[in-house]
Amino acid sequence: MKTVQDYMNDPRILNDPGLMAAPEELRIIHAARLRLQDETAGMTTGERSAYLKKKTLDAFSSYGLPAPEIVNYAGQGKLKPRHPVTQ
Repeated sequence: MKTVQDYMNDPRILNDPGLMAAPEELRIIHAARLRLQDETAGMTTGERSAYLKKKTLDAFSSYGLPAPEIVNYAGQGKLKPRHPVTQ
């Protein structure tokens, strides 16, 4: 598996003059996004969601933190619009 540092030397980053002129922090973010795109290429939405959930839980456990509670609001209806209070 390629690391973010490997993606920093990727031609998609090195051959982009605008990105090479940008601060290094932006190149790191772009490299991380390229890595995620490559890792999840060809996955369905459900597979990608399960993959990202597993990566999140692995990250929490690697720091010794409890797993966050996952909340699913699907199927609870539409949000009701709030009306401004008039004085």
